[in-house]
Amino acid sequence: MKKLCITTCLLLVVSCNNDTSKTSISDAVVQDYNDLFTATEEQKLSEKIINYEKLTTNQICIYTIDSIPNNEKILYHATNLAQRLGVGIKEKDNGLLILISYYDRDMAIATGYGVEKVITDSIAKTIIKQTIVPRFKDSLYFEGVTIGLDSIISKWK
Repeated sequence: MKKLCITTCLLLVVSCNNDTSKTSISDAVVQDYNDLFTATEEQKLSEKIINYEKLTTNQICIYTIDSIPNNEKILYHATNLAQRLGVGIKEKDNGLLILISYYDRDMAIATGYGVEKVITDSIAKTIIKQTIVPRFKDSLYFEGVTIGLDSIISKWK
């Protein structure tokens, strides 16, 4: 099932992304369409997420975009994106997507129903406001996301 989900995400990335040089497995968990991260940073984030998934089966995707289309609410867009990408195992509904909209200066953490019992909306907002955003204000995107991931992982075991 895990290979099917990763393959599906990878195929979606390849079909949606005109830059065919970004076709490694890390594109399935880190989809950086705004180039906030270097290749090395993407690899480190991917390794952290993949290692966590191997231990727990919980799936995380980091997705960056320029802006939210059609003035949608970012959490709504993140939830729809996570569903469309198939983040999480269907039977467990254990997917989580971190959406970063660079030009909107906004982000959201969308959780599957199986996750929201542990990572509630309140916890997700706290992680964003207290952990990630302070680093983003200094343009430390990798550090903010890494520490945010660590916070999510420590709460979601």
